[in-house]
Amino acid sequence: MNLQGGDNSLSIELYRLTFPFIKDGDSVLNLGCGFRFIFEESLSEIRNVAITSVDLNCVAKKPSFIKEFIKQSVEDGFLLEKRFDVVTFFELIEHIDKTDILLKNCFNNLKTDGYLIFSFPNLASIYARIELLLGFQPHILEVSNEFANFGTGIFGRLNNKTNKTIHHIRGITHKAMKEVANYHGFKIIKIIGYGHRFKKLFYFFPAIAPVNIFICKEK
Repeated sequence: MNLQGGDNSLSIELYRLTFPFIKDGDSVLNLGCGFRFIFEESLSEIRNVAITSVDLNCVAKKPSFIKEFIKQSVEDGFLLEKRFDVVTFFELIEHIDKTDILLKNCFNNLKTDGYLIFSFPNLASIYARIELLLGFQPHILEVSNEFANFGTGIFGRLNNKTNKTIHHIRGITHKAMKEVANYHGFKIIKIIGYGHRFKKLFYFFPAIAPVNIFICKEK
């Protein structure tokens, strides 16, 4: 498992919400890709793009739909030889300590008019608010690396029946992410809410959605 978050099992439906902002001919840099390359494969099926994938873990074989794979921690500053039309990361930032370095890497490797697209679990979701109101630990923010459901009660059992830890070390709200993105030089173009239940509701009300997708450009 990639503890930087790259191999979370995300819905292809979530990824597809970002595809309207990626066009044929774009160069795409995906950070924290893991070794299953679900985003890259699904994107390559509908867009003719050049994809560079970055992850701390090595992969045995680079798939053909990826132009380049780079072994690199997103918590170390890096600058690649060229800048990209689109920089992405999905369900990654909640797994790492050096969140500022991640966003600086995005800024430094993005073209001036390019898009930064990323997603993260929203600690201010309606589910987390209910959990806190009732005195439970939000199920997306663990207190143990060995047992996921300490303090989560029925909500943990419903959302994580196997007690498998997901190694979230950051709890990030919709409002906090807006402020940190602005601090690091990004202008928010659109925020999309996502949840596998009540999809239409969460799409239009990202402040209470379980997952937020941010579409940004440099200011």
